[in-house]
Amino acid sequence: DMKSICMKIVLATLVIAGLAVTTQAETILLDFGNDTSWRGASVPNPDPNGNYWNSLVPGWYYTDLVDADNNGSGINFGFSTPVATDSYNGPAGDTAAHPATIPNTDIDAVALGNLGVIEAAYDYAAGDGGAVRFEIQALDPTKLYNLTFYGSHKFNSDDTTLYSVYTDNTYATLVDSASLQVHQPGSPWLHNRDTVATISNLAPQTSDILYVEFVGSLGGNGYLNSMQIEVVPEPATFGLLGIAGAGLFAMRRLRR
Repeated sequence: DMKSICMKIVLATLVIAGLAVTTQAETILLDFGNDTSWRGASVPNPDPNGNYWNSLVPGWYYTDLVDADNNGSGINFGFSTPVATDSYNGPAGDTAAHPATIPNTDIDAVALGNLGVIEAAYDYAAGDGGAVRFEIQALDPTKLYNLTFYGSHKFNSDDTTLYSVYTDNTYATLVDSASLQVHQPGSPWLHNRDTVATISNLAPQTSDILYVEFVGSLGGNGYLNSMQIEVVPEPATFGLLGIAGAGLFAMRRLRR
């Protein structure tokens, strides 16, 4: 009968909608520093959370970054300004005895989510007295992206790092920005161990690129230890839920 047919349709739709809701958005994880960089460390793949990383030597150009499931993403990454890398005065403090100091990395892994991995937090990219710029290239112009930044450092002049996205490689027109305290103001020995900054719903800009800059809030060095690129889930998911809701409403009407 009609009620039985409606029930089957609704159940099938709910199953499809449920699968859509639980599908993970594509996520790409970047570690700034690796085993070959100065006092750096590569993240083990997979990490303790089961995710795969791109551990980078800052300054190199990387193509087809792997996503957290170890699939090629087609996304490319490269710096467009000079950049330094180190781990000293990061979350592990004095790392002169590297690599024995890697376990000294002090973070709140739960609070940092996907970025809460010791080897990823241990090292960082920084400027040489000013802003650092990089490009995330070959993005899908039909999609939106979230960028999440973790920066942490002790005793630098600027307690806050500003992360910004621009429209093109002139870095003249701002799209959006977010700030993050890399150490506690007034207590520069207390590094950031549990907080990230996120810029959400970014559309690819000129030539399907996101043009990113980070710098200290007063113009000094900024810091970037690790980063997450996330593809915003398709809005079709919500459409399926709407269909399921309409089906349930129709069933209630049939029962009257």
